Amino acid sequence: MKTIIDNISIQSVVSWLPENVLELRTLGKLYGEAEVESIIKATGVERVRIADSGMTSSDMCQKAAEYLIKQDAIDKSQIDGLVFVSQTTDYILPATSICLQDRLGLSQDTVCMDIHYGCSGYIYGLFQAACWIHSGMCTNVLVLAGDTSTRMINPMDKSLRMVFGDCGTATLVSVGSSPMGIHIQSDGSGFDRLIIPAGGFRMPSSPLTAVLEYDEDKNGRTQNDLYMDGMAIFSFAINKVHKNINQLLELMGWKKDSVGLFALHQANSFMVSHICKKLKVRPELTPVHVSNYGNTGPATLPLLFSDLCGKGIYDLSRVVMSGFGVGLSWGSIATDMRSTRFYEPVNT
Repeated sequence: MKTIIDNISIQSVVSWLPENVLELRTLGKLYGEAEVESIIKATGVERVRIADSGMTSSDMCQKAAEYLIKQDAIDKSQIDGLVFVSQTTDYILPATSICLQDRLGLSQDTVCMDIHYGCSGYIYGLFQAACWIHSGMCTNVLVLAGDTSTRMINPMDKSLRMVFGDCGTATLVSVGSSPMGIHIQSDGSGFDRLIIPAGGFRMPSSPLTAVLEYDEDKNGRTQNDLYMDGMAIFSFAINKVHKNINQLLELMGWKKDSVGLFALHQANSFMVSHICKKLKVRPELTPVHVSNYGNTGPATLPLLFSDLCGKGIYDLSRVVMSGFGVGLSWGSIATDMRSTRFYEPVNT
């Protein structure tokens, strides 16, 4: 699916980070110091944030949204849409977005939707907000994206525990004057490459799904935990993402050298660097932003924006962002972010 939606503005972006920091080198006694150093070198991740046991992804996103609303001085009654993007929702039902409408004190006329996506989810959230605005149904939509990814991972799975972190974000999308180009693709044949096998209605959790097993690399997990076929995901990303972005640039009529920032989902430094090479763009325009946060799922792009884009480093008149992962799903957005307000990450 490729389209251009006119008169959309990404007004502001903020991220909320848990205070708890896990320094990955402290795991040397558990996994072996040489193994830990090898993983850090490969992924670029040195530390991650971990939410308190009682904090959910919606709690983090709520804090981000409250900060954004206060800083923007926006009247809550003017917010008429809320999209919650997360794989770690509060309940199987009801939708967490409905709960957030009440907790944030938004109007009962607010349209709400959960999007149960991971690393590509921010793209889907912005797309949904843009569609609502383009239809005339909404004028200001909050896109809240975040995960408590660390709770999906078995502590004995070093391959994932040393990559994923927790974060919540808030983005305000409004009626504007800029076009937003969108290109989204899906391949459900790869659904089992990144999956929590048990816990849904196809395979309910049971004593059998809770049995700890180890793979050939000595990563331990149960069927209730997140599983990732790392090589398959890497192959998918480096073969699909650059093509998706190139097709979006063609749709927009943009040359690569006119783009001031290519913001890629921050899976790990190895993957970002390889996609950058496939794109044939300058590395300084494709930042690697994983060392302090790791892979925060649907939050990586807004976290990158809030942490880096308020510093005047990039020309934001033409920005391309891309998310890719679970599903398999991948997509990109091209837009003007010169007028976007970027608030540095907060944790209060």
